[in-house]
Amino acid sequence: MSVRERVTTFGHLRTERQGPRSSRPAVAAADPRSGSVAMIPCTVRQLEVFLVAAEDCHFACTAQRLGISQAAVSAHIAALEQQFGKALFLRKRGRKPVLSHYGFGLLREARSFIARTNEIQRPKERCENRAHRTIRVGAGGHLLDDYIKHRLAAFHKLHADLDIECHYTTSPSDCALLVQERSVDLLVYTVANPACFPLHAEILRTVRFNLYAGRQFWSSRHASPAQLSCLPFILPPKNSPACGLVQSALRSVGIHCRNIAAHVQFSTVARDLAKQGEGVAALFDTMIGPEDAVDLVKLDVELPTMYRTLFRADNAPDSGLRRVEQFLRDTLGA
Repeated sequence: MSVRERVTTFGHLRTERQGPRSSRPAVAAADPRSGSVAMIPCTVRQLEVFLVAAEDCHFACTAQRLGISQAAVSAHIAALEQQFGKALFLRKRGRKPVLSHYGFGLLREARSFIARTNEIQRPKERCENRAHRTIRVGAGGHLLDDYIKHRLAAFHKLHADLDIECHYTTSPSDCALLVQERSVDLLVYTVANPACFPLHAEILRTVRFNLYAGRQFWSSRHASPAQLSCLPFILPPKNSPACGLVQSALRSVGIHCRNIAAHVQFSTVARDLAKQGEGVAALFDTMIGPEDAVDLVKLDVELPTMYRTLFRADNAPDSGLRRVEQFLRDTLGA
């Protein structure tokens, strides 16, 4: 039974399981209306979001840090304000929200409560079964081959009780279903909109998406979208999700591929064909190394920003999953 499900009393802080009509546990916090500690029916998650929002005083930044939408951040804060009956942030048009007097009161109690919650969970983690376990990670070929695989040996040396089982995926939507079905534990993929997936999403970093071609296309580097549409393009496999992603990005800037030179599965092959002058390839900047600059020209087109994202099922991760998540943050977030 977790801290969210049981009655736990420590000093003046308390969590209590609600009756069957509510899934939201009551959390003890300073009631701004009275200045004393009272049972307020809010969730630990709402307090966690509030703490980050209090640090940022910028809901858009908070949403990006937590990997959720800005609307979700606003909803969590609004729910707390409704329960307290007081504004936790002072909002003025054109200015960042700042903590109110009541917000500062809750901030002190929320920090203490979350710290105590973490203290309760640590002994449980130490007592967890440390038997050998396999964590299944789905990812695209670029992330697996160029990043994750190179650091697996170091991870296993530090975490002998865990194995990471890598699954290549060419369809983030299909892999997301496997995560929901618990056939895969984690998914890391670069996508246009993380919010489109029905999973917990954490953005690890933004990735630039650009067009590259061989030196033969030097004169086309400042070409218009209409002119670029006539150039030969090297695309991912036909009808694949990756091909759809590339074509959608191109259409968003007015480029409609009329001359497809090749469909290739691997980004390294697309890059090498572009070097050889076979056509234009849409590649992430992370796929291009310093040694490639000699043979490649980056065309002067700004494609939409993509998001390298860590996905998991929307439930609290255990100790093993958290360690693999941190490994992926360290490996892919830089």
